[in-house]
Amino acid sequence: MKPDADPRISRRTILTYGPVLGAAAAVAPAITGCAPRATSGETQPSPPTPPDTGKPTEVLPEPKPIPGGSTLPDGSVIHVFAPGTPGVTLPFTKVPLEGLDVEPRVTTDHNGFAALAYHVGTATGNDGKTYDLETDMRVMNGSYVAADGTRRDSGLFVFV
Repeated sequence: MKPDADPRISRRTILTYGPVLGAAAAVAPAITGCAPRATSGETQPSPPTPPDTGKPTEVLPEPKPIPGGSTLPDGSVIHVFAPGTPGVTLPFTKVPLEGLDVEPRVTTDHNGFAALAYHVGTATGNDGKTYDLETDMRVMNGSYVAADGTRRDSGLFVFV
């Protein structure tokens, strides 16, 4: 800071950086929970090598999907509901929101935090064309029971 600069924080600064700091504060526990733990300098015995399943070892076991969901035109079911104000239909996909008591999670046996956001608008591509934009983004963080029956103390899932 310059010696003659005003040390007060303006309303514009708070409105500009406040949401960024709030989002960082909300996501930080999830990110630090995924980080490798530092040791105190003493050597720890290495865990046994797991059998090769074809998946990277750092991938957590899959969670169990919620029962039911939305039926697609081809008859298949995706394990997702559309929570939101009843009577509102998303403009581009024509998905009707199903009510405020509808499950926002896409996993079952989950104990933790869940957030959901719909974004609707337009976007301009590099080619100068305007495109319709509609998103359904969800984040779930917490403990869960995996599809293989194991209980996991933490997991971070993102649905986009």
